[in-house]
Amino acid sequence: MTWYVASVIMSIRRKDGRQKNIPVYENFILIEEESCEQAISKVKDMAVEEARIASERLTLNDKPAYMFFEGVRKLIKISNPPNIDLDAVPPVSGTELTYSEYLVKNKKQIKKLVQGKSIKLKYID
Repeated sequence: MTWYVASVIMSIRRKDGRQKNIPVYENFILIEEESCEQAISKVKDMAVEEARIASERLTLNDKPAYMFFEGVRKLIKISNPPNIDLDAVPPVSGTELTYSEYLVKNKKQIKKLVQGKSIKLKYID
């Protein structure tokens, strides 16, 4: 079987439907399955169940709320370090689980990104 990381998008919404902003979370779920299709199906089921459980007593700004599974943004086949067969050996220390690609204007923006500061960038999906 193959190991994947699924990028799952969840949101929190007030039950009365009134809110200025919607908190959105991107969760990264490690999953082992035979194929991409099976991995996506399994992670969707897991996310729906997580949203159901999380919604039981959830509030947003002291108002009743619920968690909503928005969808799977992407699925990545993970990469073990060189010389380790990913299908024969489970993830180990050094396994690349996910990655993101950005375009920035200059080196100064890269430094700010590394420091966790706000910058404008283009996210390549």
